[in-house]
Amino acid sequence: MILRGLFKDDLFYVKIWKNRIEIIDVEKGNSICDKSNISFSNDRLLISDFDIAEKFFKKQVEKLKKDYKVKRYNSFIVQPMELNEGGISEVEKRIFLESFERVNGRKVKIWDGAELTNKEVIDKLRS
Repeated sequence: MILRGLFKDDLFYVKIWKNRIEIIDVEKGNSICDKSNISFSNDRLLISDFDIAEKFFKKQVEKLKKDYKVKRYNSFIVQPMELNEGGISEVEKRIFLESFERVNGRKVKIWDGAELTNKEVIDKLRS
């Protein structure tokens, strides 16, 4: 069916550090890593300012997808890479979920564990 590919999401693995992000398109192999010029983190939270963080994340996703011919929804696995000692709290999970839903994320999952391979990300997002 010709329309089948139009309804597939782009699958992204997002790693977040203080004021820095890496986004990997796990199907195409493209990635972008950048540091924000304006702080969205503080000493306790990776995302302490929603507006700044969401604008930065959206800009990075748009840069990564600039050459994509078909504009689709996004699915994200988000992994905090620091400030996660003792696990990720429910409040932090909500922060990540809401931030990436606002970046056109149809499906957003939070990962608290060892770094994932592209195949593992694809499997988790498709399950």
